[in-house]
Amino acid sequence: MKKTLVDLTYYSFSEANPHDIISKCQSTIGFLEKLSVKFNVHFVVRSSNELPSLNQHLIQFDFFKGKSLNKWQIPFRFHKHIQSLYPDYILVHGFGAAHYLILLKMMCPKAKILLQSNGFSPKPKGFKKLAYTISDRFIDGYLFTGTENASAWYESKILKKSKVFEVMEGSTHFKYNGNTRRKQNSFIWVGRLDNNKDPMTILNAFDLFLKVEPTAKLTMIFQEGELIEEVTDSISKSKNLEKAVELQGYVEHQQLESIYNQHQYFVLGSHYEGSGYALLEAMACGCVPIVTNIPSFKFMTANGRYGLLFSPKSEAELSAQLTKTTTINYEELQQKVLNYFDNKLSFQAIANDIELGFQSL
Repeated sequence: MKKTLVDLTYYSFSEANPHDIISKCQSTIGFLEKLSVKFNVHFVVRSSNELPSLNQHLIQFDFFKGKSLNKWQIPFRFHKHIQSLYPDYILVHGFGAAHYLILLKMMCPKAKILLQSNGFSPKPKGFKKLAYTISDRFIDGYLFTGTENASAWYESKILKKSKVFEVMEGSTHFKYNGNTRRKQNSFIWVGRLDNNKDPMTILNAFDLFLKVEPTAKLTMIFQEGELIEEVTDSISKSKNLEKAVELQGYVEHQQLESIYNQHQYFVLGSHYEGSGYALLEAMACGCVPIVTNIPSFKFMTANGRYGLLFSPKSEAELSAQLTKTTTINYEELQQKVLNYFDNKLSFQAIANDIELGFQSL
């Protein structure tokens, strides 16, 4: 007999159509579909509208009508609904929901609860730290994109390291297209133009790299950020960058799959990330990563075995890694990236890791 898994979030959706909510949650629903082979899966979210329940791909979708929760509001009715499903396992998204799980565990004492870190979660201080420490007693495990991403939490004794499971936050339906001819010496950036993504380090290092490989091209896709003026000014001051860099700006998300498949390398200079969906999508399409050695990217590249890593803000290290692209066996490394994506970052891989996590509790 299948056990019951409830996947839930405390965020309240405003969409008036249930399919629009489902569409926004594809990075999660993809691995729930894989888990539905072995579990009775319920996807439960809060909604500001009265919406009908749906059943598709062996998943029961429940849309609980309720207002957005205040920070310390107790969602008793919502928990009663979850209790009525008789869950064996509960997967909760977002560390901001940790304190809600005290009551949920009391109402569902036999259920094993995993809390997933969505995005970057800096360790809390003061009263918040106390609240998380108390909540930890009612939480059975945590999902982080790499154990290193949780280090600040367990080193501060907010949670136990033994409760941490390395599981990618979500995945993508983007696919590698072997029939698309990739542009030679092509690099792509996708991200916001802000200090965290650090486009200035990328541009300065690329300027150095162009002296070694003058045919290299960098395409930058972005929603305008705080550094747009600095970026355009830096490019205008370098004849090499003016010829090599294309500021493509914003494109619709569904167009990115084709764009990734036209480029050889994905480059990003993030100082911190909870996971990294742009990197994930690029790897799914066969782009070789050249990214910072932050915890999530180290996990997503197996500590640089399937990509090239550099320290944040280090133009010299990035320039050296860019230069390596002139001598590496690209096709061989690309295939390793694709294999690693399938084995560790795909929907099936995430489902396998979550199942193993629950079984170990």
